[in-house]
Amino acid sequence: MTIDPVLENDFYHDGRGPELQKVRWKSNGVVLVGFEYFNPDDEYTPDNLKHLTFDSVEAYSMSSDEVHGNILATGDSKAAIFEVKDSEWLASFNQAHLSECKHYQIMFHDEIYDVICKQIIVGTGQLNA
Repeated sequence: MTIDPVLENDFYHDGRGPELQKVRWKSNGVVLVGFEYFNPDDEYTPDNLKHLTFDSVEAYSMSSDEVHGNILATGDSKAAIFEVKDSEWLASFNQAHLSECKHYQIMFHDEIYDVICKQIIVGTGQLNA
């Protein structure tokens, strides 16, 4: 498996990933928009809140860190998001709408999300969905 760290200076771990604060949805809770979080060394204040926004989510999966079978974040990098370059999971879907999409694994403190989308955008403050 080939992986590349993503947004290493904006979303990182210290053994455990950032603390997930809120999952944001649109279309009455059907479409995943992004996450609000604090990095491990952040003070939990509104001024330190950050968010990830996903461009064109096509698929996602969530599991706890206790049951996920392949957590990519390690001590080799402080990154808590990785792009999976040769993803079998991405390849398992109908490719008609996925030509610009990538498979990203996002490690939070207790949750692991695998997301197929075009890109991840980082921002500060609450995510307006």
